[in-house]
Amino acid sequence: MSDDSKFLESAYALHVSEHFRRASEELLHAYQRNKEANRHHEAGAFKAALHHVKLSKHHAFNAHEHLKDALLISEKIGQMDARMDMRDGSIGGASVQ
Repeated sequence: MSDDSKFLESAYALHVSEHFRRASEELLHAYQRNKEANRHHEAGAFKAALHHVKLSKHHAFNAHEHLKDALLISEKIGQMDARMDMRDGSIGGASVQ
């Protein structure tokens, strides 16, 4: 594997990990907002509960988008690895001597 492809793969990996980090933060916020909505609902503050549910939904959507982006990047890395393997001749079984 060339230095350029190693650098590119490293950059992709960092980018994917950033998407995972952001997704986990968004999921945490969604969970917290959902808990707050539940507290408001139990107290009879339905308007406040609805507000927190909407915020929870927004955070969950953002997490979903980050995970989709991470998956897309991971698939690109997989395709790049497959192309490198084909170029190196490591796919296709053992060579006959």
